[in-house]
Amino acid sequence: MATALRLADGGHRVRLLERRPFLGGRAYSFPETSWDVGVDNGQHALLGCYRETLGFLERIGAADRLHWLGLRVELREAGRRGVLDAGRTPAPFHLVRALGGYRLLSRAERLRAATGAVRLVVAWKRDPARLARETVTELLERLGQTEAIRRRLWDPIAIAALNVHPSRASAALFAVVVERAFFGRTRDAAIVLPAAPLADVFGGPGAAALGRAGVDVVARSTVQSVRVEESGRVVGVRTRAGASYDADAVVLALPPPAIARLDVGGRPASAVLGSWVGALQTSVPIVSVHVATEAPVALPAMVGLLGTTTQWVFHTDRFREGRRSRGSLLSCVVSDAGALEGWDDAAVIDRVGAELAALVPELGPLRGARFHVVRERHATMAATVEATAARPGVETPCPGLVLAGDWVRTGLPATLESAAASAGLVAGALDRLEPLGRPDLRRGEAA
Repeated sequence: MATALRLADGGHRVRLLERRPFLGGRAYSFPETSWDVGVDNGQHALLGCYRETLGFLERIGAADRLHWLGLRVELREAGRRGVLDAGRTPAPFHLVRALGGYRLLSRAERLRAATGAVRLVVAWKRDPARLARETVTELLERLGQTEAIRRRLWDPIAIAALNVHPSRASAALFAVVVERAFFGRTRDAAIVLPAAPLADVFGGPGAAALGRAGVDVVARSTVQSVRVEESGRVVGVRTRAGASYDADAVVLALPPPAIARLDVGGRPASAVLGSWVGALQTSVPIVSVHVATEAPVALPAMVGLLGTTTQWVFHTDRFREGRRSRGSLLSCVVSDAGALEGWDDAAVIDRVGAELAALVPELGPLRGARFHVVRERHATMAATVEATAARPGVETPCPGLVLAGDWVRTGLPATLESAAASAGLVAGALDRLEPLGRPDLRRGEAA
């Protein structure tokens, strides 16, 4: 949606082909008859440094559907709690303030963590090539961050930001997150949560904005092949249903596994686009367990759990309005959830329920609570060192064929922010593209 809207705003005539009957990409909701609200496919959290995403939401008229939590997070482990709270402290001192009261680390560990953050950014600026070869764990160990500091501070941040365990995650991408969040404006470190179901934040307002911009949206339309003329230039697409669309340019806003199944000019996509198609076939799952309790729960908006399968518990009622139930709605998140592959819903619920009972006693007995398990098996690209190195730019060897999405080389983790940032890269690529000059197509028609 961000790319289509960016191109339409730039004067291009755009047709958007969407496989599903609704828009929203990886941020969507679906109805659940036994609940009084739509159920999100997973709890999405933004940061105040997500300028492209926040700008997109402003453009579609949904910026008022966000809850700015600020930099305040509670983390818990067996028998202990700590709170990262920057209060109103201005940058760059807000990180020091947040760490200053974090009781899961000793004073010496807090000082080492603060200096470690500075050293991390300096290391990235001085030698980005080295960080591109390192994992997060390797980098943090090199910077003198102890196991306790990593486990109680950096690992939860890394897993939340990259959706990959730090032992496999790219240090370069992690450094970008730390630098953007903690070494910019004060508001850059703020946690920003959707104040409405995701469909009412992204898909619905986005579809309305596309309509106002003149974008032709064709739902339930799956692209099967990219049409290429003898010169190698893209001239359109053909769908699985047999429909054919002409275009000056084609933007593939598909994940790599879907691109791998495409035919490009009569050849497999990997043969035309390059080896990255095969290198980016691995994705990482996220499992969310939504819990509706019978009674209200006194819990902060966001609680991190350490040493458990469940990593984050979001108290949805703290930042979303409109629910009529007297109980509370929680969203429990497991990132990099490959360990749960093969578990049925009952087993996942048992594990999450046991961890809530141990670390979230505010809930009390969960008798009568309702659970809903959502599995996003291909939630994000695996942000490993190898996959990060393989990410392509938006331009391809095939003139007129351009890539978009959170997985292209934006310099950011595969997040909503990366997807929105790719829109600007696509617009620049199309501005450099020579038009076909056919009289039936205005300059820059894109499909």
